[in-house]
Amino acid sequence: MVVNTREFGQPEDRRMPTTTLEGWRRFVDEDPIAFDLLPEDEWKDLDPRSRNEYDEARVNYHSELVIVETPTIRDVLHQGRLLTLVNRREISARRGLIVSGPWATGKSTAMKQLGRAHELRVRQRFPGHERIPVVYVSAPPNGSPRKLATRFAHFLGLPMKARHNEMDIADAVCEILTDAHCDLVLVDEIHNINMATSTLWHCSTPSAVCPGTPATGS
Repeated sequence: MVVNTREFGQPEDRRMPTTTLEGWRRFVDEDPIAFDLLPEDEWKDLDPRSRNEYDEARVNYHSELVIVETPTIRDVLHQGRLLTLVNRREISARRGLIVSGPWATGKSTAMKQLGRAHELRVRQRFPGHERIPVVYVSAPPNGSPRKLATRFAHFLGLPMKARHNEMDIADAVCEILTDAHCDLVLVDEIHNINMATSTLWHCSTPSAVCPGTPATGS
C-alpha cells in the first residue's frame, strides 16, 4: 500500500493478529507501506490540519517497522525452503527447524517471513485453490498440549467446547489441515509448553516447526 503524502491516507482499521487465519492472510497479502517525504519547504507551507495529517501518516510509516532482509532472515528462508522440499515426499517423521537466539533478535519476524514466502509460492503454483498452506500459532505461557491444540483450533476458527479433550481438538484440526493441504506449521514460543502434563499429539501434516527461544538446556 502506498501512502500518498498529498492525500495523507490513514489506515482505516487495526491489523488482525497473525494467529488467526484471517489475520495471517492479511499479513501475507499486504505489501510494505511506502511513504513520499515532502521537502521541508512544502511541509512548512501546509495548513495546520494538513500538516497534522501528514505527520500522522509519517508516524504510521515508521511504526510499520519495514523489514530488512538480514543474513539471519535469509538463512531461515533458505533452510526452511530446503526442509519443505525434503518433507514433501516424506511418509514418516518430518524434519523440523528450531530458530533459537536471545530475546528480541527477530526470531518471530524470521518465522513469519518464512511462512509468508512459502504461502506466496504455493499460491503461485496453485492459483484459485482454496488451501491453507501455512499455520502460525504462539504457544501459551505454561501451556499444556490441550492449550496448544486449542491455539490451532483458534487459528482455524473452530468452535470449542469445554468437554472437548486434546485428542478431540487435535483430530478436528488435523483433518482440516490435511484437507486444506497444509505443509508448513509455525509454532512460536514453543519453550512455553509444559512437557510434563501429557504426551504431545501429532498429525500427518508435513510440517516445519519454527519456535521461539527454546527452554534452557534444550
